[in-house]
Amino acid sequence: MATTVNKEKKKKIIEELSNNLSKQRGVFFINFKGIKGNEAREIRSDLKNRDSVMLVARKTLAKIAFEKEKINFDPLSLQGEVGFVFGFHDGIDTVKIIRKFEKEEKVNILGGIYEEKFLSAKEARVMAEIPSKEELLAKFLGVLTSPTRGFLQVLQGNTKGLLNVLAKAK
Repeated sequence: MATTVNKEKKKKIIEELSNNLSKQRGVFFINFKGIKGNEAREIRSDLKNRDSVMLVARKTLAKIAFEKEKINFDPLSLQGEVGFVFGFHDGIDTVKIIRKFEKEEKVNILGGIYEEKFLSAKEARVMAEIPSKEELLAKFLGVLTSPTRGFLQVLQGNTKGLLNVLAKAK
């Protein structure tokens, strides 16, 4: 049996969606059909730790919020029971969390909006595979220090070789 929502509650939902849309760095759409309560809490907890939030609302109310924020997207085009996941700090971290739960077959990515660009489900999945900023900085640092490390190993090799020759000469 469907629950009815009064006008005041609908206004509150639209306002919350609209507020999140205005502050988001990325919003992603997921189908959460069949998800258990404890799994939903786990997703929400992981998202909260990354300055993200998941809201569940009727697509008709979401459409009003999108129109209010002048975002040309129709949530009615999405299939299934839709959750809206807002990333406020970094959209890439947000989609990585969603992708983790998708791999566990708890949710299904339907697409998203990142930096005012609409993403298909496939594009959102590819985005989730992008290394984080910290990972990229670590790799960059490794590239920068690699020549120095190699040079030091060569110098150590010559010293070790000389010591081996001297040790055998005794």
